[in-house]
Order: sequence, then structure tokens, then C-alpha cells
Amino acid sequence: MGDVIKVLDRIKFSRMGGVFEVELNRPSNSQVCPQRAIHIQSPSFRLELREDEFLQLASCVLLAKKQLELLKGGK
Repeated sequence: MGDVIKVLDRIKFSRMGGVFEVELNRPSNSQVCPQRAIHIQSPSFRLELREDEFLQLASCVLLAKKQLELLKGGK
């Protein structure tokens, strides 16, 4: 694992009672994968994504939220 550059956010899920931390990390082996990594983690869960993968995932989530709001007649 690489070194933590910055904790980007903490996400709380009230129904699940969990808190996930989102960290930006330096690559552990820049020869193999030169991109920074994003870790989404809790005490019992950890997901590591390359920065470009995380941006794609985040874009999909934001688009899905907007589409759901439109379907429900909201904003």
C-alpha cells in the first residue's frame, strides 16, 4: 500500500451505522502503476481504486442520483 496523501472525506451511512473513510494515496509501486489510488475503507471493509477508476465510479453515482431525482419529479 502507498502512503496516505490526504483523507478526502468520511461518509456516514445512518441505516448501516458505518463510517467509511475516503483516502487519496501515493502509488505503492510507481513502476507498475504510476497512478494515485483511492481507498474507501472502514474497520471491516476496504476498496482500492486507481484514481481514474474512482472518477468514473463517482461520475456514475452522481449521474444516477440526478436521473433518480428527475424520475421522482424533483430538482
